Amino acid sequence: MAVWYILASLLPALMVVCFSMIVRSKYMGLFLSVIVIGVSVYEGFFHSQMIVFLDTLSLIVGYLFVEMYQLDKENQI
Repeated sequence: MAVWYILASLLPALMVVCFSMIVRSKYMGLFLSVIVIGVSVYEGFFHSQMIVFLDTLSLIVGYLFVEMYQLDKENQI
């Protein structure tokens, strides 16, 4: 059961970072991640409220990580 909490703490932040780097927009990366998590909550793949809370915190951490390191910007040569 602890695996779910670890995954809920890491994967949403990783999704925000990956989506933001692919589409080159931190807002769109966050939006796509929220859509994926929202659909999985709607379908009932979450076992407790704590996992939803950890997902929310992880989304915020991922957004702040993209903002701090400016991963959504193109590389300047």
